Amino acid sequence: MPLKAGSMDPPSEMSKAIFDQLDKNLMSQADKDAMKAADLEVIRAGWRKLAYSIAQGITDYINANLEIIGVKATVTGNTGQGGTDLHTHSVSLTGVQSSSGIGHAKTET
Repeated sequence: MPLKAGSMDPPSEMSKAIFDQLDKNLMSQADKDAMKAADLEVIRAGWRKLAYSIAQGITDYINANLEIIGVKATVTGNTGQGGTDLHTHSVSLTGVQSSSGIGHAKTET
């Protein structure tokens, strides 16, 4: 899954998930129902900006600082039959990561 901050208006991707939690948890439904729709929309517009700012900060931080450490891959098995004598050969390969991985993670905005 790509890491996407999304957009501010309408919120999408990570910013939508954050906005949905802000909208759910920062004000009770009773308080929302008691407000004028225009006033609630002003508040929600602020929450959308906040949600997008948080999401963009998270994706920027992860992209700049993510370290992938200790990746090791082992492949074992047999080759296919080939050649004039039609026999197989066993194979065992191991690859070990040799860098921190910084700069290899990609995020989308």
